[in-house]
Amino acid sequence: MLQPQTTLNGQVDAVDQVRWSLPTRIAFRLCFCYLLPCGMSCLFNYALSQSQFTPTPFWKSLSAHDPWQGILPWVCRHVFNVHKKIMIIPDADLLSGYLQRLFQLILSLVITAIWSLVDRKRLNYRTLYGWLTLYLRFALAIALFNYGWDKVFPLQFRAVTPLRLIRPIGDLSLEGMLWTFMAASNPYTIFSGTLEVLAGALLLVPRLEMLGALLSVAVLGNVVALNYAYDIRVKMFSTHLLLISIFLAAPVLLRMADWLILRRVPSPMIQARLSNQIWIERGARIAMVVLAMVLCILSFTTQRGRYAKRQAASVAAQTLPLHGVWVVDSFSVQSAGSPSLLTAKLQQEYGIGPIDHWIYLSFDTPKKLRIGLKENALDSVDLALVLDKQTSTGKMELTNSLDPAWNASLALQQAGENLLNMQGTVNGIPISAKLHRREIPDFPLTQEKIQFIQPEPEN
Repeated sequence: MLQPQTTLNGQVDAVDQVRWSLPTRIAFRLCFCYLLPCGMSCLFNYALSQSQFTPTPFWKSLSAHDPWQGILPWVCRHVFNVHKKIMIIPDADLLSGYLQRLFQLILSLVITAIWSLVDRKRLNYRTLYGWLTLYLRFALAIALFNYGWDKVFPLQFRAVTPLRLIRPIGDLSLEGMLWTFMAASNPYTIFSGTLEVLAGALLLVPRLEMLGALLSVAVLGNVVALNYAYDIRVKMFSTHLLLISIFLAAPVLLRMADWLILRRVPSPMIQARLSNQIWIERGARIAMVVLAMVLCILSFTTQRGRYAKRQAASVAAQTLPLHGVWVVDSFSVQSAGSPSLLTAKLQQEYGIGPIDHWIYLSFDTPKKLRIGLKENALDSVDLALVLDKQTSTGKMELTNSLDPAWNASLALQQAGENLLNMQGTVNGIPISAKLHRREIPDFPLTQEKIQFIQPEPEN
């Protein structure tokens, strides 16, 4: 008969003498081996994101010390016999990323088999389970904070720019379609980010960590579905975040299955102990919460700063000469034969044939111009623009970093506030064009508001 539970005084708890079933012990060993490095990936991805937006050398140093960066090239060559040159990015949806996780799974299975033979008499792994869940809760929480604040301050999907609005929906990729869908509604983006931050916070709160795990399963399940359905290039990483959340929520999910499916009264949950020493037990949990909250605040301040800079840049962009999207009404190439406005190198870069005219121009940053071409191509070039407001004339010089041999020199004449005439040479070929500016208020997507009481239908 089991003895009553004791307090944290070094005595053996009766719960610790319960023998787990063989499948449960094997499943735990496999999960431990596989999920341990997945948690580390969360930490290194957090460091990578911080190194991109904060000047602190610590984050750059930490992100550069991801052990997979050193291991992966050797694994690809010597384990999977991949000798061709491939890009090595851990956790990416590239060949290296899939080989990384396949190697991790094979290694986990081997270690699990050896572990099961050597430690077959062990009753359970309650203490090790406690440490693993504490570690994974911390890793998952900071990943949720990082992505959540990026949505609470609508940064991840950017704004619906004039350039997005002018492109036909059929020209969008699946990823572009999702990005536009999310960016079109800031309230929904903020709502989804708030749920991610809330799930991360609940994972850190004693007695609410299982609620946080369940919320994480729901939130990340939706994220994974979107990533797969819209071909977003973080399928691998988001899938492993979902696996971590399912592992953390497993005790509750099994009890829910007992109650909802098998109609059995579930047994009460007992938190796994980290140690019989009370100072280790409490100290580890407090340290985890404090460190995670520090990283949460750091993510918050970083994203808030980025959002403030983006808003300031957006306001400043409104004052730029010719700001906005200019749609080409007429475009003529004054040359015999079949000239190309792109060099052979640029045609190869874009994977398209000769282009005989432009479709639209987008002026949204001071020194860059984006040119919409046929065949869904978009060219971003360096811009030097001079415009005299008094005479409504000007000149712009264009160069392309992908091919220094390409250039354009064009004289400008504003026939009206929203009309522009353009004449000059592109890739040495004389051209002339007439354009009109497409104003943001012209687009219903940016003007329609949420209506709780819909207008009455017309008879």
